[in-house]
Amino acid sequence: MICADELEENITTDNGNLSAEWVVDFTASPFEGYPPLCVQFTVSGPDGEYAWDFGDGTGSNAKNPVHCYKQKGSYWVKLKYYYGSVAGEVTKPDCVKVGDPEMYVDYYAEPSSGPAPLTTQFTVIGNPVNIIWHFGDGSDDTTELNPRHQFREPGNYSPTLTYCISGSCNKISKFNYIEVGLGNEVDFIAERQNGTAPVCTRFIVRGEAETFKWDFGDGTSSFEKSPVHCYPEPGLYTVSLTYTVDGAPYTIRKDRFLRYLPAWAPDFTYGPIVGIAPLCVGYDIVNPSQSWEFHFGDNSTSASAQATHCYGRSGNYFPSLTYCYNDLCDKVEGKEPVIVHQPRILLAEGSVPNEYKFSTDAPEGLRYSWDFDDGARAEGPSPTHRFETEGTFRVSLVVTGSCGCNAIATKELKIKPKEKLDFTATPLTGCAPHCVQFNEKSPEIPLSRLWEFGDGETSEEKNPFHCFRFPGSYTISLADTFPNGTEKEVKENYITAHAVPKPSFTMFPPHGDAPLKVKFTDTTIDYSEKRYWSFGDGASGSEKTVEHRFDEPGDYNVTLTVWGAGDCYGTKSQVVHVLKKEDSPYDFSGLPRRGSAPLCTSFKVTGQIQQSELDFGDGQKTSERNPFHCYDTPGIYSPVLHACDSVTGCEDIKKPAYIVAVSPYYLNITLFQGWNLVSVPVTPEPGSDTMDILSMVDTAGHSIFSWNSSSGSWTRLARTDKISPLSAFFVYSPDMVQVPVRISGQGPLYNLSRELDAGWNLVSFADVMMVSADEAFRSIEGLWSYIIGYDAEKQRYAVPVTNGAYSRDALLDPRQGYWIFMNGTARMVGKQL
Repeated sequence: MICADELEENITTDNGNLSAEWVVDFTASPFEGYPPLCVQFTVSGPDGEYAWDFGDGTGSNAKNPVHCYKQKGSYWVKLKYYYGSVAGEVTKPDCVKVGDPEMYVDYYAEPSSGPAPLTTQFTVIGNPVNIIWHFGDGSDDTTELNPRHQFREPGNYSPTLTYCISGSCNKISKFNYIEVGLGNEVDFIAERQNGTAPVCTRFIVRGEAETFKWDFGDGTSSFEKSPVHCYPEPGLYTVSLTYTVDGAPYTIRKDRFLRYLPAWAPDFTYGPIVGIAPLCVGYDIVNPSQSWEFHFGDNSTSASAQATHCYGRSGNYFPSLTYCYNDLCDKVEGKEPVIVHQPRILLAEGSVPNEYKFSTDAPEGLRYSWDFDDGARAEGPSPTHRFETEGTFRVSLVVTGSCGCNAIATKELKIKPKEKLDFTATPLTGCAPHCVQFNEKSPEIPLSRLWEFGDGETSEEKNPFHCFRFPGSYTISLADTFPNGTEKEVKENYITAHAVPKPSFTMFPPHGDAPLKVKFTDTTIDYSEKRYWSFGDGASGSEKTVEHRFDEPGDYNVTLTVWGAGDCYGTKSQVVHVLKKEDSPYDFSGLPRRGSAPLCTSFKVTGQIQQSELDFGDGQKTSERNPFHCYDTPGIYSPVLHACDSVTGCEDIKKPAYIVAVSPYYLNITLFQGWNLVSVPVTPEPGSDTMDILSMVDTAGHSIFSWNSSSGSWTRLARTDKISPLSAFFVYSPDMVQVPVRISGQGPLYNLSRELDAGWNLVSFADVMMVSADEAFRSIEGLWSYIIGYDAEKQRYAVPVTNGAYSRDALLDPRQGYWIFMNGTARMVGKQL
């Protein structure tokens, strides 16, 4: 072996170089062991002169010497060599390691080979402690110092000695150290290894032996070679044979070798199997064995042939029976579980407050002990008890069974003092007329009652619904008459009905040519100075006096909403008429103005204009006088002409919603099978703006309906009735169909408008795309509460949209109709589409 940690050789020559063929090295084997350790040193290199230094004060001049180390230690070996003029030295520190002889441990075995079965004596060398022998043949380990062991089967075995010495632990394993050859194998069999007792069987020996001794496992023995033995009882029997070969004894032991079953296996019966605790169940064994034990499924057992067991807790219990015959044991499971229910405490109210009659569903004829948790106790199946104090009481019942166990049931009762007469109302405040739901909270059912609402009206109902028509604070009283007297509850200024302000305003001038500037003044009295102006053109304001300019001709529905106490509000609307200024020096027009996208329009600019720019409203502009422009995307566009001349200066001519490019998808009303709530999204072409557009729909005999909010009734529509983007109607179709809508080329002259009544209205809105609920009904944004659409595909109403934070996220379709609940009357103004 080459020693570790080799040092670089110090080689010198005449010219300072040494050819690779003269490189010298050496090995040492063995390089580690205990004294005396004799090491063979071997040189690799040319023949020459060598001088060894073995590190222990001795040396040698042989080329390949053998040296024995007698003392423990780690030795530095040096080799000097000479070949002609070539000289060098090889040095290897810690090349040879000699251990402490006091730590030396080994073992040997005699004999280490031979035929099976082979009995070997193991002997330990040294002084180890904590010894464990592992023989490698599947036998148990041993802690004997020098054990004697028999290897029964042929094969090679590698015994391992585990030991400790001077605080250090180690293992010695010798590979295939024990060699066991084929011997004269002896074995035996039984003619009837299994069966039903009683059983007689012959034992047959295989192999040659000199003497035989049998142990049949039932306390009997024999010295015959092949005896016949009878087993009268069932059981598991271990049989052993001791024989001699050349005078040496050997033993063959076969554990649990014979298995003889009983002719009739034990079983058991039990009952009842269902009941309320404490439940007594009787157990009987069938075909008793030598020994047995009942397991009742609750960690309880019994060895009696007839046992009675009491179950005191609820649960499902699975009984079983274990039995044994001469080490042959088995288990029989019960066919059904024993089901035990916990007894319940039942109660009924007594004749006086806080009195209860107690009972239980536990079996009859037992002992019943009650504890009411207030210091009182009772015996018997049905006691009556009255609780004198307020609190939470844990009532317990102990039922003692006839077979000696208890079942415990508990029930918690909350005892409250007698309630006083009281009532609640909701809502407590509101806008007159203010309607309130009252609810009585009475300690018991009265003989009579009387409500007084503080406005001169009364009621004898238990939970009346009452409306306060006039503003004010109202004191409410409730008087209930009981057999032992009358109780009365009065709540001062309990209900408040706030006045709804009546807005009024002036405007000047009420009409004129565009552009028209109008001054509006809020003249409302007795309110909280909170207001909102809607000028009908998308603009708004909140000042008491405000000026607004209307740039385009049209009729504008101006609405003032004012709020008073309790956030109650009222609205008022007036119409401003804005006319077109006939002597305007310049203008522009375009055709067509309505159509399916992409929509291409030819514009014409008129007037003595020195400089002009036409903004098409879609982000594109031109300075051409008569441009041709295409709107590729569906939308509502408001072009603006910026014109200048030397006389009048510069002015912007604005035309809101002048161009309407509709998606082809929006030029059809889709009707699903069943009822549909629909509308037209834009103003239809004259001649196609009546219900006659539905003449091609087979309504299966159903009329087409709309809702008249003024009369609160349904209206059947005729073919000649006009339709508008702000109206909606119900129509039935037995099949899915598409109804084409022909859009008006010019559109309405002014913004669309419609009067809405307080309560539910059936409406829609004008647009060319889906928009939020806030956008669709911006002109009445503070005046509605709920919007409900109809899902024609599923034939049911959609989830209502509530006016508030989420209404800006709810998208509505202008081709659909909607129910809208108005808090008051108002004029709805739609886009000029």
